[in-house]
Amino acid sequence: MSEHRQVFHAGERRVQARAGVPESYVDQVAPYVRDQMPEQHVAFFDSLPVLFLGVPDTQGWPWVAVSFAAPGQLCDATPAELKVHARPALGQLLGLEFTPGTRIGVLGLDLESRRRNRMNGTLLAPDAVAGMAPAELRIGVDQSFGNCPQYIQQREIDWAGEQAKAPVSREVSLDAEAALNDEATWHDKEVRALLAQADTFFIATRAGELDEAAPNGVDVSHRGGRPGFLHLNADGSLSFPDFAGNRFFNTLGNIELDSRVSLLIPDFITGEALILKGHARIDWNPQRVALVEGAERIVDVVPEQILHVAHVLPAQGRLIERSPALEQTGDWPAADESPVSLRRLRVIDKVRESEVITSFYLAPWSEAGPEHEPAEIDAYQAGQFLTLRLASTPDKLLSRGEMPVMRSYSISQAWRAGHGAYRISVRRDPKGLASRLLHDEIAVGDMLEAASPAGNFVLQDSPAPIVLLSSGVGITPMIAMLDTLVQQAEAGHPPHGEVFFVHAARDGGELAFAEVLNVWARVHAWLHIHIALSRPSEADLVAGRHQSEGRLELVSLAGSLPDLASSDVYLCGSEGFMRAQYAALMALGLPRERLHHEFFGLGSLEGGDTLAVAQSADFQASLPERTQVTFAPRVAAGQSAASAAGITRQWTPEQGSLLELAEQSGVNTLSSCRSGRCGSCALRLIEGEVKYPEPPQAAVTQDRC
Repeated sequence: MSEHRQVFHAGERRVQARAGVPESYVDQVAPYVRDQMPEQHVAFFDSLPVLFLGVPDTQGWPWVAVSFAAPGQLCDATPAELKVHARPALGQLLGLEFTPGTRIGVLGLDLESRRRNRMNGTLLAPDAVAGMAPAELRIGVDQSFGNCPQYIQQREIDWAGEQAKAPVSREVSLDAEAALNDEATWHDKEVRALLAQADTFFIATRAGELDEAAPNGVDVSHRGGRPGFLHLNADGSLSFPDFAGNRFFNTLGNIELDSRVSLLIPDFITGEALILKGHARIDWNPQRVALVEGAERIVDVVPEQILHVAHVLPAQGRLIERSPALEQTGDWPAADESPVSLRRLRVIDKVRESEVITSFYLAPWSEAGPEHEPAEIDAYQAGQFLTLRLASTPDKLLSRGEMPVMRSYSISQAWRAGHGAYRISVRRDPKGLASRLLHDEIAVGDMLEAASPAGNFVLQDSPAPIVLLSSGVGITPMIAMLDTLVQQAEAGHPPHGEVFFVHAARDGGELAFAEVLNVWARVHAWLHIHIALSRPSEADLVAGRHQSEGRLELVSLAGSLPDLASSDVYLCGSEGFMRAQYAALMALGLPRERLHHEFFGLGSLEGGDTLAVAQSADFQASLPERTQVTFAPRVAAGQSAASAAGITRQWTPEQGSLLELAEQSGVNTLSSCRSGRCGSCALRLIEGEVKYPEPPQAAVTQDRC
């Protein structure tokens, strides 16, 4: 067995492999992770005025704590152990565990010289023979290794100052209702200002098991970057880039096995700090990583508790110089750098609607707890859809670097004020990755990510009769539209004209929402329902679940439908179904402008070549015969687009869209609907001009395409 098997645990080895670290390198660096401190580390710790400690609480959650004293008075070190003469003042506040056997991570950091060394160990029983005071800590060395000075901001701090002041804390509320009442939240100006100026923070992590094996301990690590590199997301989570380092991956390896983390985000001028506990995950998505120059991965932290604490450090620290390594890193992108702004949603229920369709109820993620009402969802119109981001593994939130799966699903119920969940209804496709993930892997309590509702396939404000025409899972936007009409009728505002709900399915087993449709039809005289089953079962025939048998033929229903010349028709279903019904509707005299339809993916009602149909003669004439397209990485501040290395390809109209060209060129670009509806494929436009055969429905700013 090679030596690195003893110094790196399974999570660290897994991340090393995912990051492409060769076994030869791991074997080469393993001897530098020692089971005793070398003499230079002993002298270093003896001289330090401050230690950053990773200590678990009584529940095993790792926290960052700080011990400091006048230089030379804090530590006594030998190769085998470290004696700390001042317990961290945060110990009582955080409920830290200081019993013998507790695993502790130690970071020695000299901010003036940018020198740092790490020691991970086990708390030993007090040494009564040596007269050790109860306030002191005695830590046996399990692992000792050095760290390079990268990303450390040079500072001068009087660590002997303000020793008498005890920490004073207040909890920062994560309750969405608190924000509405102007209570302390992430919207607190003081808290946001501290976060915005932060160029340094410390993170505590732990191995999955804190057993006697040397690698399986608690770790505390320093992170540095430009102010703003610790980024507050719209959903209240934090994100930070993981820059190139020693490739040991102690922190990320721990997160791979146990997502529990804590952060200490200090203000070296005032001495205050934000202390946060939460769950972390690693995002390896190259498109997202490319948004931050120098980043190799992005780490997301979803907070569970935040404390704003005064007197954590001595005040009036002075910044001398930011780390020169930051020249190789960019600023965190602004909010609009991300193609799609995602919100975390929790699955609160799964309901089987038919043999192949299941409804998922998705509520905004909240720490309010099960006894509170879910947070309010974004308002939407019936017929709109949600774009979900799923992982291609059961980890759900992309914690192991899998490329995300983006899919759009119609919302299948009407919006109601005060309602706390979206409902999407998904057909399980045996060959469909996303639908199989949802049906087979996603369980109640799991978290998903979704963009805001979008789409313009919505009910028109018109007094005309309405025909809702669908097949298969195309029923989902139609049931939401009908739900809206029923809701309005129950409020005393029935539709101006009659409503005809026409739906085709293979048999009763695949027919969703049959029960509620029958209830609505019995209650509301303005509603007429026609169900066509192409291959009804014996049970269907006995139960009378349908009005016609075989393929749906609109011509045979013409006498039952309203005058199509003055009706609004909404059409959704499989591409073949929609083309057939489009032809029938046109033959029956429906004006084209009164037909409203929804396609996900590439599709055309008229049939034939999609690109050729979509592009009018005028549009085709406006295109060049060929042009050069460059897919470039994110351009750093001060760097010209021409100097950014990238992939350059010749494009001709026959090659299709720029999305198709990107895929042909080996560029991994997120996409979902492939027709400009969801916006997940949007990229920044550095130079040039983009033409659309039809304007995209997704909101696209001028600097994106």
